[in-house]
Amino acid sequence: MKEPPKEQLSLVGFSRNTADPTDKEVCDMIDEVIFQTLGLGGLRRIIKPGDKVVIKVNLVGPYMGERGEKGRAIITDPRVARYVAELVREIIGFNNGASLKLVDAVMYPYHDPSMKAMRSSFHWAKLERTGDNAVDPEDFCYDFDADGILDGKSLAELVNLDSLGAEDRQLFKVPMKSGNVVSVSFPKFLRTKEQAEKTSSPNEYTDVFIGLPVFKSHSIEGITGALKLHYGLRSRYGMPGDPGRFGHNGMYYDEKGNHNVGMLTEYLLAQHKVRSYDYAITDCITANRKGPTLPEGGISYLPTKDQKTDYIITSAMIASLDPVALDTAHAALAGYELSSIPILEPAHEEGLGQCRPSHIVIADDEYFTLHRRFLWDLYKGCPRRYPLENGWGGAKALTTVTPGYTVFAAVPQKISKHKYKIYYLIIRNKEQKPRGIVRAELTIGSGVVDFKTQGNLESGSFILDLDKYPEFLNTDIAYNILVWDDTFNCVSSIERFIFA
Repeated sequence: MKEPPKEQLSLVGFSRNTADPTDKEVCDMIDEVIFQTLGLGGLRRIIKPGDKVVIKVNLVGPYMGERGEKGRAIITDPRVARYVAELVREIIGFNNGASLKLVDAVMYPYHDPSMKAMRSSFHWAKLERTGDNAVDPEDFCYDFDADGILDGKSLAELVNLDSLGAEDRQLFKVPMKSGNVVSVSFPKFLRTKEQAEKTSSPNEYTDVFIGLPVFKSHSIEGITGALKLHYGLRSRYGMPGDPGRFGHNGMYYDEKGNHNVGMLTEYLLAQHKVRSYDYAITDCITANRKGPTLPEGGISYLPTKDQKTDYIITSAMIASLDPVALDTAHAALAGYELSSIPILEPAHEEGLGQCRPSHIVIADDEYFTLHRRFLWDLYKGCPRRYPLENGWGGAKALTTVTPGYTVFAAVPQKISKHKYKIYYLIIRNKEQKPRGIVRAELTIGSGVVDFKTQGNLESGSFILDLDKYPEFLNTDIAYNILVWDDTFNCVSSIERFIFA
């Protein structure tokens, strides 16, 4: 009987550092995750000359944080935003209809995205370099001169999404799996070309939509990732058919006065069903343990001007074509039980992406596991600790980030001229509560030969047919059994063998 075809695996790029990265290292980390997920062509795989490209950042709260650290771990790091924008501009150019916008809602209705009088504007968004609360030439800024253009070489137009009125939006009625129909007032210029062609404004569309979320926990959804990033597309003040996001309340409070997580989740997913990101990179340079608020106060209330942000340096970057897989990796890197993040499984069920660890590959194999263990050891016993805040938004912190198992691979057994059978066995640490094994892989050289996600994964075998890989014949080559558990711990058994 012919075996059914294997399901596609979603790929998440991952890069890391052991300290707060320099400006150059930030660019190198971005280059690495782009290469891992898009290959040698990089962003040219999804972007072409003359495209209309929009980049969505998280700019909520550039005025928040302690003196000398305003916006740190709150907004998308401007180094990330500016470098990605410059990579995009290098591809699209300035001619043949090319356009580049960098957007977010900045909490006021005026068209100017960089008003100096408004502390929530792009002008005030920066990485502080002088230690004060001012916007200085030495700072790494979004828009130092407040001209509405992103600083740096990209010349991206900055857009305040809160300035878009009803004439700039289209109302979509989005059917959901629950049977509900959710009304979404969506910016016209963010529609796909196909969506725009069906309207009276066919030239208002975006070819490629890129998200740059920040590595945060979240008081309602558990994490602030690519899926939650879409909330900034919603009108703050409300539009016909869509009551808006003002105060993060209204339809999101139940009869007991609590946030209705299910309704917020469904609205976010409806937004993504209208138009999701074509690609997203999560800025994991820092981790906001109690986002999007502060230890005291939050977006709409600060008891003191310089309230300290509860964050740690995490020195990482993740990226994916799949926003759900990206957020699943985000939750795992935060040190959370994936099942406790309310938006992941519904997003998968709505067909927006993959949330099952069995079907998500994180690049660099064991280094994700090692980096999480590095963070655990680095912040053990510190006031600013890792994992991120337990119980925040219902997210449940892991009690350990060690795998608790070892993988052994046997010497390959030759079963025909160029075919080998390779057995493996997992040995459990009896002192540690076992995690579920979700995927086993056979790799040879640097590529995956085969994988399995079903059946007994504690032990088994793989068939290696070297007729498909003649370059490895009569070569001393490493083969590897990698085993992943349901929190993205990865353990490998590396062996060497001459396949004749």
